[in-house]
Amino acid sequence: MNRFLTTAFSLLLLLGGVTAGASRSVAAEETTGYSISIIKYKLEDPELLTNQLPLDGTKAGEIKDSKGNQLEPLAGITYEVTRVSPVQGTTEFEAVVGDDAFSTTVTTDGTGTARFSGLAQGMYRVIEKEHAQLRETMAPVILELPLPQRTGEALSDVYLYPKSGVKTASAKDDPKNKLPSTAGGKKAVTAANNERLPQTSGNIGSYHSLLLVLSFIFIMALIGFRVMKNKKFDF
Repeated sequence: MNRFLTTAFSLLLLLGGVTAGASRSVAAEETTGYSISIIKYKLEDPELLTNQLPLDGTKAGEIKDSKGNQLEPLAGITYEVTRVSPVQGTTEFEAVVGDDAFSTTVTTDGTGTARFSGLAQGMYRVIEKEHAQLRETMAPVILELPLPQRTGEALSDVYLYPKSGVKTASAKDDPKNKLPSTAGGKKAVTAANNERLPQTSGNIGSYHSLLLVLSFIFIMALIGFRVMKNKKFDF
């Protein structure tokens, strides 16, 4: 009887442990308290801000350009977030399929912010979509939620600061400054460009003429010197 009670009690403990473990697993999977906040600025020269834009997912403070001016946010840039999983035996990632699949897009608002909230624990790929204002798009980013930190607790709210540069206005983009095309398809050089280029046109011929004159004078001087020397010996 004692042996039967002991065996029954052990089975109850084992069943209780399995049930508790399954409950913890489901609870972790259903956790949706994570978010990704993307802050996009108008960066004409992203390299100047390499040390100001955090790369560890933390939120940055006030960010200024090289002249000390507050950066202007960029609205209208779209980002896609997709839940992914690593491909076994490679360094690649693929989109999760089935019930756990997730993919959505968000566009930055007037503050330059695109926020993805209510995300479940897992790995996500962030892609910046092409836009007329961007010179190039940022490389796709893979991050884990919550995001582990070298020190302190993992981040539940992750911040990304894309460093893709924006296109700047220039004279060549202004329709008023369009250059006429020549028969060969090349653009005629404007007066403004001439100020920045060496002025060789019209000078090469003059330079050659000067060399010819100097050479002639030098030859005549040699001939005169020889003549004077010969006359001296004749005396």
